[in-house]
Amino acid sequence: MIKLVRLDYRLIHGQILAAWVNHLSAQRIILVDDAAANDEMKSATLKLAKPAGIRLNIFTVEKTIAKMPKILELNENIMMVFGTTAALVAVCKACPAIREVQYGATFNKDGSKQVDESVFLDESEQADTRELLAMGVKIYSQQTPSKRKLDITAV
Repeated sequence: MIKLVRLDYRLIHGQILAAWVNHLSAQRIILVDDAAANDEMKSATLKLAKPAGIRLNIFTVEKTIAKMPKILELNENIMMVFGTTAALVAVCKACPAIREVQYGATFNKDGSKQVDESVFLDESEQADTRELLAMGVKIYSQQTPSKRKLDITAV
């Protein structure tokens, strides 16, 4: 069962990911990021960073879409982490079962609009967010389980 779908450009990182893995009792993390899936060095580094005892898959968007029927049937607590809003849109279009997305962190670049303390969206990411909202996907930002949720209803 997918317990959390999160947008976080860092993919796997210490404190926050550990907090979410524990909070969700996650047994598997699925990273959806074309760059990471296609880079052996980055994939190897991410595998070293994962929490002990947790299964980790690193998929491209295309492979994620192909595997979604199987993912939805797994009898595990699953956390999906997306590296980009574009990947999120593509998978959500192909898999209407994803109805809620947590924005954890996006890169603060020139021209970005700040939505929350760690969420900055450039024009392309804003367009992707509007598309997700138009599809009926609920979006909120939340850094850690102990922090408040901030609904994102418009960008």
